Amino acid sequence: MTARADTLEWALVQAYQNNPSLNAQRAALRATDENVPQALSGYRPKLSVTASGGFNYFDQVNKTENQQVFPHPVFYTSLGSDLPTRQFGATATQTLFNGFQTANRTRQAESGVFGARETLRLTEQQVLLDAATAYMNLIRDQAILDLNRRNVEVLTEQLKQTRDRFNVGEVTRTDVAQAESRLAAGRSQLLQAQSNYITSQANYRRVIGVDPGRLNPGTPVDRLSPATLPRAITAGETESPSVLAAMYGVDVAELAVKISEAALYPNLGLTAAYAQNYQTIPQELRTTNVSDNLPSRFIKAALNIPPFANPRKHLANSASMLMSTAIRRGLRWCRAGANWTPPRRRSRQPPRR
Repeated sequence: MTARADTLEWALVQAYQNNPSLNAQRAALRATDENVPQALSGYRPKLSVTASGGFNYFDQVNKTENQQVFPHPVFYTSLGSDLPTRQFGATATQTLFNGFQTANRTRQAESGVFGARETLRLTEQQVLLDAATAYMNLIRDQAILDLNRRNVEVLTEQLKQTRDRFNVGEVTRTDVAQAESRLAAGRSQLLQAQSNYITSQANYRRVIGVDPGRLNPGTPVDRLSPATLPRAITAGETESPSVLAAMYGVDVAELAVKISEAALYPNLGLTAAYAQNYQTIPQELRTTNVSDNLPSRFIKAALNIPPFANPRKHLANSASMLMSTAIRRGLRWCRAGANWTPPRRRSRQPPRR
């Protein structure tokens, strides 16, 4: 739906509500307002909570030997368990004295808010001035366009009459050429006026935010202006948003210096902390016993070799025969199974006489 601005006041209202620059400055002011609660938070205590959790695996291997059996059997004991752990803590801090940094930051934030408000007022003035300028420029260009249209109509009629008089011999060809030239210039001015009018329409839409309709003439504002120049200067020094925003900017800079100087003062605060750790103790440990006596049985089976009748005769081949016999007995024991015990060799009895 296209809005129609009948009066200048209605156009100013539309510009105050729809102008994007003004809306952006309002959002910036709301963002600046949030600095005050942030500065006031320095008076309040701070609480931080931490929590952590983990999962550990406990594994231990013990090795024991039985000294009663030769070769010594070895026993391995494996202990394993899952150990979940949890931890949480809380810390509370209250600042008692920090060199008046919190108070100065609060005043600095408030001065920044006041300066942002004056900046918003300055933006409002500029937007309303642009809206009034766009309104009046559009009225002016529309009037110039209507004037040039009537001028072209008049020049067209004059050219027609000049040609009729030339046909009857009252004027010369030079008079006809001059009439044609004036008509061409009028058409050029008409095109320029149309271009200016379209530009003013676009500017009106940019500043006010709506398409222009039928515009009524603006009303004078002389009654709202100061009557004398000194009164105008005094009002400008005390009420101008630019001057007030600059004054609040000075306050912000002075408070920033005080905040920096507060870093030289000592700080006093109160801190309370609490922490709790939870660690599950293993209730059941997995135990595995492994008896490592296989090499001892293999050695016993391999060493069960009958003695030679004449050691000297077989001294040269004793090492090789001992090794081959041990390997055969060990392999035989492995094929028979782990529970097989090699037979003991019998000692030879001397023959009876």
